[in-house]
Amino acid sequence: MNNEIESSIISKAIIRSGIHFYSYDDALELIDLCQKGSLPILGIDSFIVTETRTQPLIEYSIDLSFSKNSYEQAKVFWN
Repeated sequence: MNNEIESSIISKAIIRSGIHFYSYDDALELIDLCQKGSLPILGIDSFIVTETRTQPLIEYSIDLSFSKNSYEQAKVFWN
């Protein structure tokens, strides 16, 4: 990730095993930051994150690797 983008959002992440997890609002902010930095969004995976577990929610995940407008699709997916 671009250092400028990373430094502005990383403090908001829950990091487990090197994976960054973001709240809904922070994920929307990250989408905007990626768009401004021309960084593609290849997909979104959703999880329930608590102090003791990280549970994937496959039904709320999307592959955007072949998307022509991943930023807009990512925003629509979240709404």
